[in-house]
Amino acid sequence: MFTPFLVADPHSAVRYRLSADRLAELSLAPQAESWAPGSAIAEAPDPVWAESMANAPVETIAAVVAALEDLVLATPDLRLPSAEALPDSRAKRHLTALVALWQRLGDALPEGLATVRHVLELPHGRFLDRLPVVEGSLDPSASAAMRALHDRLKAEFGAIPAPVEMPVAPAGSRLHALQGGVGAKDLSAGPADNSLSFFGLRDLAACADFAAARARALIEVGVPAREIAVLTSADPGQLARAFAAQGVPLSGLPAAPPERDILGETALQLLLAKRSPTPAMVLASLALSPLMPWAAQTGRDLAESLMEGDFRGKILDPNTEHKALWKDVRASAASLQQLRFLIDRICTQLSEGEALRARIPLPAGDDLLDWEALLRSMQVGQAARAEAVRNLQGVSLWSALESPWRSCRHLILADFTEGAYPTRPGTNPMFLDSEIAAIRASTGLQLRDRAEGLSHSLALFDAQLRAVSESATFLVPWRDMSGGRLAPSTGLSLVGRAIEGIEEPANLLTDLSRLAPADWPIAYHSSAPLPEASPLPEALCFPREDLLALRREDDGTAKPQSPSRLEKLLVSPLAWLLEELGASDMGWSAEALDVRIKGNIAHEVFEHVFRVGEDLPDPPALLEAVSKTYDSALARHAGFLRSSAWEMERKGLEREIQQAAVTWRDHLQALGARIIGNEMWLAGEAHGIRLHGKADEILELPDGDLLIVDHKKSGTRNRSKRMEAGWDLQAGLYRDMIARPIRRDGDGMDKLIGHTVGIAYHLMNDGGLLTSGVALANGSPARDMGEAVNAQAIVSLTERLAELGAGRVRLNTSEDEDFFEKEAGFKPYALTDGSPLVRAFIRDVEED
Repeated sequence: MFTPFLVADPHSAVRYRLSADRLAELSLAPQAESWAPGSAIAEAPDPVWAESMANAPVETIAAVVAALEDLVLATPDLRLPSAEALPDSRAKRHLTALVALWQRLGDALPEGLATVRHVLELPHGRFLDRLPVVEGSLDPSASAAMRALHDRLKAEFGAIPAPVEMPVAPAGSRLHALQGGVGAKDLSAGPADNSLSFFGLRDLAACADFAAARARALIEVGVPAREIAVLTSADPGQLARAFAAQGVPLSGLPAAPPERDILGETALQLLLAKRSPTPAMVLASLALSPLMPWAAQTGRDLAESLMEGDFRGKILDPNTEHKALWKDVRASAASLQQLRFLIDRICTQLSEGEALRARIPLPAGDDLLDWEALLRSMQVGQAARAEAVRNLQGVSLWSALESPWRSCRHLILADFTEGAYPTRPGTNPMFLDSEIAAIRASTGLQLRDRAEGLSHSLALFDAQLRAVSESATFLVPWRDMSGGRLAPSTGLSLVGRAIEGIEEPANLLTDLSRLAPADWPIAYHSSAPLPEASPLPEALCFPREDLLALRREDDGTAKPQSPSRLEKLLVSPLAWLLEELGASDMGWSAEALDVRIKGNIAHEVFEHVFRVGEDLPDPPALLEAVSKTYDSALARHAGFLRSSAWEMERKGLEREIQQAAVTWRDHLQALGARIIGNEMWLAGEAHGIRLHGKADEILELPDGDLLIVDHKKSGTRNRSKRMEAGWDLQAGLYRDMIARPIRRDGDGMDKLIGHTVGIAYHLMNDGGLLTSGVALANGSPARDMGEAVNAQAIVSLTERLAELGAGRVRLNTSEDEDFFEKEAGFKPYALTDGSPLVRAFIRDVEED
């Protein structure tokens, strides 16, 4: 917390904004109680917001906390107000509820305000040093509590005049016109001049680079760094990076990075880990927690395995204590007693375990376990920002939410984007503007309405522009750091009124987003220019001869390839190489019901309801079997689907699998087929390499022919197009394994060898059945796709294997994606959804 006014150091006469920590030191304020209104709201919701809590607990808590903090700041003594003077109304009910909540919190106050209340009630003469205020520095829209603090310090220490008047730009300049008030109705327009400039750049990083380059250019022509300021509404991290790269000091950066509430985060994650189903990212976050007893690298390795779907924690096997701890972390709790037991046992094994246990508000007794209430009561503190470090000789860093802490000659607004300049005023989450007026008239509480919020934002923007004497440079980022589009600030329309001949505010902007920094209209300095990118070769060549032997068995032989790996090789040899090296992309994302998860669930259901050697169940029994197996498949592959938030998707997928199962039963009956293999491992040789893989289902037809079936959670159209083009690969490789098997004891392949083998794709989404390699009777539900379904794929695969054998990895070209989609008939996921490295190494080729 910083005060909305300036104080003066009695020894150096330096003017600065007073922080809560400095105020506490000089007034010997006692340690403040923790401010945790969320717990009080969740434990006993007031009838005013009880219904909202039941429907949207997180949002309701946030709204009530915000309204309560506004109420606290509106009191001049930071003590409980009274609502008795209000007539019976909605406003009185809401205000009474907020006052009652504040009363339940005792002496706790929002961050920094306990110190302010201590000072307001401190007798005169008790400060360790003088704190005179700077005359005229109080923000006109300051809250009642901050006004009271200003008046209290002024009463004891007096006020000193501001050192100089705020600078004013030369009369007639466009900046001077704005300094009369950007919102003024009679703003005079004139020809554009150098006092205002506007540039559009790609994103916040480019804006930061431009701001640093602009400051560096000004310094090189003789402007002292202290007479330059940069204004931002965002985190100053990008500015810190850019100014450091330019060698320009920046005054006003935080002394240290924000401190996370590690205890609060870990406490919340532990609770989430005890509630089933547990999101994988919760367990991964716990694996990475610095409170865990294992090494940081062990935590990273464990987290990576979790995000890949392996929850066993095998990396912890060498340490029995760590393994036991991980078992407790993963265990879910079905009762309050069990939850208390697990949390206590886990905390005894963690560093800071006692403090962590104190952050988890487990109720006493044996009541029913109310997960929603328990999670609502958890409070995770926001990252605590360190105080700003200011020096007299650096470029001033101003915050868009504060009036300037010193004047400047040149101002650079680094993010003149929507929502800031002026800051968009928010509505009071509890009261209408008319109710705020009634509360003010009856109680004197100075709650701020929307009009006052907008007035405050405009006044703040005015103050920032009035602190500049020569020029203001406005930088507009077109995108955020995630690539999302941004709009210019609404202040662009206000500022544009000072320049004549501007019909559209966007016409003010010079778009630099397409220019290289070397082409910017200011000198750009860098430590060393980036070398020009060399053209990519057709292939990467490695000294080792056989890249197919990168992964080896214990006896030194090359590990076999799977059909899915070879399909990736077909699309992108580089993507295949990265997977062989264990360098696949490890991006984290929340659970989502994607095609892969749907397929895994459907495959497991089919495996258990269509069993080897058993008669086909009748439709009612089949549907019942699917429902029973479906729940266990969810637990194995997508536990998140079992939560109430995913009910619609969960039921929809179950219906899809039930329909697919009924259709498949009809197909089996029509074919007269007998299931002789289910999720069966096969191994063999083909195309000069060893293969292995798991066949979804193997059928024996009435004439003794075999059909290797691949169940796909997709539709018929794309698969048939691929087979017609001759680019189908996977199922045919299973047939190759049977033709040249690699045997092992108990492999079950005796019943497969010596038969004619065909392949089939069962497309679950629409029930299609596409076959190749066997003759089926007329009236069969299958569609015969001919013998050449993999002709083109085998030709390409043979070329790829020969290149790998010679240590050569062919790079993809810019034409490949279109080729695979339009000519080969399938989506090349290795290119579109794989590692970013694959796309980075795509060669641009000119179209004929």
